[in-house]
Amino acid sequence: MTLDRRTLLLGALASMATPLPALAQKRYGPGVTDTEIKIGSTMPFSGPVSILGTLGKTSQAYFAKLNAEGGINGRRIKLIQYDDGYNPGKALELTRRLVEQDEVSFIFETVGTATNNATYRYLNGKKIPQLLIFSGASKWTDVSTAPFTISGQPTYHAEGKVYARWILDNMPTAKVAVLMQNDDFGRDYMAGIKAGLGATAQEMLVVSTYETTDASVDSQVVSLKGSGATVFISLSNGKFTVQSMKKAHDIGWKPQVILPLGSSSLSAIMRPAGADAGKGAITAIYNKPVSDPQFDKDAGVVGLREFLKKWLPEADPSDSLVGGGYTAAQILEAVLRRCGDDLTRENIMKQASSLSGLTTPLLMPGITLTTSDKDHELYGHLWLQRFDGNAWIPFGKAISV
Repeated sequence: MTLDRRTLLLGALASMATPLPALAQKRYGPGVTDTEIKIGSTMPFSGPVSILGTLGKTSQAYFAKLNAEGGINGRRIKLIQYDDGYNPGKALELTRRLVEQDEVSFIFETVGTATNNATYRYLNGKKIPQLLIFSGASKWTDVSTAPFTISGQPTYHAEGKVYARWILDNMPTAKVAVLMQNDDFGRDYMAGIKAGLGATAQEMLVVSTYETTDASVDSQVVSLKGSGATVFISLSNGKFTVQSMKKAHDIGWKPQVILPLGSSSLSAIMRPAGADAGKGAITAIYNKPVSDPQFDKDAGVVGLREFLKKWLPEADPSDSLVGGGYTAAQILEAVLRRCGDDLTRENIMKQASSLSGLTTPLLMPGITLTTSDKDHELYGHLWLQRFDGNAWIPFGKAISV
């Protein structure tokens, strides 16, 4: 059996996890026909975090592969993507276009907390599924607030608690400097860190903020170094993460660096920052790091490499953003297979909200995916990994969030 066929078999098995009603009649919602499922997304293909567009490019390539193999139950996936430039107003405008003009079935994988904040009221108000978005804001797990939204990544709050737990276990007397993006992305992480540190948070933390419209965070990093901190958490994205690590290195500051899961790409973050600046940094992980030699012969990693070789040859297999887009597409494949011939928005949301122990080939050991109609938190466990100057190396074990 080839790896591609094994992946398809996995999806087919996942579709059997919940019994499907015996319906002879097909039921379709907007964007679905006998031959096509039309879905939509806005992506930051340009703008301050354009590197995150890699997520969308990878998913688009995965659906091209899937379509070449016959699609899902004979239906091709048509993913319409527009460039929102990481601009919330533009994201809303383009999302309305996807729904009202392109008539997509649902929205998939939109990147960014601010952009998803701009669109979720509109989508939830129309009962349109907003699936596997790349924002870890805690609000997406609250079914009463966003019943038609499911995030494709762990919440920032849960991730922040994991970092705080590591600090308390390994550097309990540290002063912790935090560079925080001044929006819900940064505030959610900070809330998790404070919750994890508990009563010691006030005396341990020193915080400096920046706006996504700022040209540089150099002055903030210089100020944080002056605090005498021995831990530096850069709650940042894209170029700001690179700037923060490079500036810390350039001014001779050598704290323990901690980075958000979504800001740890080898090709987009760590290599531009420089091996010396990033060596020893810690971040969370849910996919197997392709850069770690221990996974060279792992079926999931081999499958990813072979997929990229044929369908997205310009991509770097070791880029965590590539793995993120790949896993999100495979999760969506499993959801749509579970839907069978009932491809109404209602049933698509029902299947996405009733996952139980789903796994995909690239997920780290011990990580399974579960949702319910009362809780949309997809990930219950994370691993930690450390950058050795060349690759990310997981350590420890799966940690409950």
